[in-house]
Amino acid sequence: MFPVGPSALGDVPPLVDGDVLIRRPTAEDADTVLAGSHDPLVREFMQGVFPHTDREAAVRWIEDVVPRLWDQDRAAYFAVTVGDGPSVGWAELVDFRPDEGVAEAAIWLLPGARRMRVAAAALRLVCRFGFEQLGLRRIDAYAAADNMPVQVVGAYIGFRRAGFRPDLFRSSRTHTLHDAVYATLVPEDLC
Repeated sequence: MFPVGPSALGDVPPLVDGDVLIRRPTAEDADTVLAGSHDPLVREFMQGVFPHTDREAAVRWIEDVVPRLWDQDRAAYFAVTVGDGPSVGWAELVDFRPDEGVAEAAIWLLPGARRMRVAAAALRLVCRFGFEQLGLRRIDAYAAADNMPVQVVGAYIGFRRAGFRPDLFRSSRTHTLHDAVYATLVPEDLC
């Protein structure tokens, strides 16, 4: 399958792994997005996380920015849920490079959901989406060198460490430059 952008897919049904589900975000996910944009760990280890001023700002971002980036083939964003409850985090594919068949994956979870099982399932689902529905040939991921839990989750589902990048990204919270571990995943290695 030749790589396609998210805009080519139309409706995307939720993807499920056990009781973990990822789905296109809706306004009901605004409280999660608001909380995540203020969470110290999310802001420390993710770039470009700007704290929303209030729930309405988070709703506007979900309803305006998220679909626009999806339609422009710049990002595929998903809310993460466990069971029938409200969303507990975010999964995304960004930095699409269709000529190479590559994108970058990232996830974050709110403190109450930060468990290996939930993180691994959410990351596995977003990668499955990239491989099976977008036809990607490789998915990259970057983790702060001092963010060992995210490196463990990536390795658990099949990401292989491919390099080290000094001062790769700036924290959204402290503006500190973080060294990063670069890892990559191909379809046959996804566990």
